Amino acid sequence: MTVETTTLLSAVAQGDTIAFEQLYDRYSPTLYALLLRILGNPEDAQEVLQESFVKVWTNATSYDTARGSEAAFLISIARSRGIDRLRSRKIRSDRENDAGREISTVSSFVVNKTGADDAIQSQEQKAVRGALAELPEAQRVALQLAYFEGLSQSEIAARLGEPLGTIKTRMQLGMKKLREHLKAFQ
Repeated sequence: MTVETTTLLSAVAQGDTIAFEQLYDRYSPTLYALLLRILGNPEDAQEVLQESFVKVWTNATSYDTARGSEAAFLISIARSRGIDRLRSRKIRSDRENDAGREISTVSSFVVNKTGADDAIQSQEQKAVRGALAELPEAQRVALQLAYFEGLSQSEIAARLGEPLGTIKTRMQLGMKKLREHLKAFQ
């Protein structure tokens, strides 16, 4: 018997390993695709995916249905882990450059179709892409820079040459519109 999606995290919080396996099977393709977009490296994406699910296992009790869906909870954990990995890469790279070592690191946003695109087949992913496409361009760009490139609001403001307050407002309005479009998945 399978555990319903809406109760998977509560079952995991109680130590249910079968629910954890179901949670992993359901969300790992989407989270892997997100991490691959953020990190641009399959090995790092797989490693951070595993770290994310370890964090889910240990922090499942902190999930609050009032704050969002299970998918949003998992995406938040994976995104944070991915951004942490990007930042640690940058710090390590800066240290190596400061020490006079030559390194060639290429970190680029994955633009071409990859195997990760094939992994993104769920209805939720299609709904998110559709909802993003319906946002005004300024809001969509700000959210994409934050979630897919891991930029902070300050970094987005600097890149776009816009005031920080404007970026914050765009992101807040964009997230509100996304929530409205994706109510069925909460």
